[in-house]
Amino acid sequence: MTRSAVHRAIVVGVLVAAGWFVYGRYEAARPCAQPIYYSLGTVDPRFEVSRAELQSVAARASAIWNRAQGRPIVLYDTNASLKVNLIYDEREANAKLGVDILAKQAATDQERATLDAQQQQYTIVQNDYNSKVAAINARGGATRKESAQLATERYALESLGSALIAEVRAYNAKLTALNNAVAEYNKLAGHTLEEGQYVRDASGERINIFEFIGTTQLERVLAHEFGHALGLGHNDDPHAIMYAQNESGNLTPTAADLAALSALCGT
Repeated sequence: MTRSAVHRAIVVGVLVAAGWFVYGRYEAARPCAQPIYYSLGTVDPRFEVSRAELQSVAARASAIWNRAQGRPIVLYDTNASLKVNLIYDEREANAKLGVDILAKQAATDQERATLDAQQQQYTIVQNDYNSKVAAINARGGATRKESAQLATERYALESLGSALIAEVRAYNAKLTALNNAVAEYNKLAGHTLEEGQYVRDASGERINIFEFIGTTQLERVLAHEFGHALGLGHNDDPHAIMYAQNESGNLTPTAADLAALSALCGT
């Protein structure tokens, strides 16, 4: 009698480490006695955001400050010199990789649960087969009919074991690929990464957006950089739009934001 052995996969824990994401520093900006005007500049297609979508999100971001001030202070003009650019580099690529890792990790967790259930079922069938063989051997051997039945069951058991081994190998290959992706993602772990920046220098002024996941985050980063373009600096409220580190999904100016805006623009 043969016995098929199924080796369980060794699962390596997947730890996704995230770095700090901050807004870029800004240089001296003008007060908001007159509205500032912006237009769209470079939009890298790898963000999968059309110019029309970017314009719509930018309009929502600028409206945050317009509502707060009670008058238009950030407006779109197709010919404006202040350009909003979406610049794709390793920051956005790494952010997308992190999202992909989480999705694949969830899938592999589900696959592992399925493999565990299949392993348990295999063990039940295997134990049942071995019990039958032991009982037949205890009474002196099998009849011709029993031998044929045992041969059929043994073949089915071996086929099930072979299929399970193949699935485990495929699972381990996926897990290896996932852990390689985690290693690549973790290269930026602990680093301080800019999601966006407002720059005003001798060559002009521009807002560069480097990273976002979803239009809500893009709107918040744009609102922050529009704040810098108006002349607002960072504040110490972690929920504020003008907080240096993007740790909140809040899209409503906090008391700290409003106080700074009032000091800059008046009422």
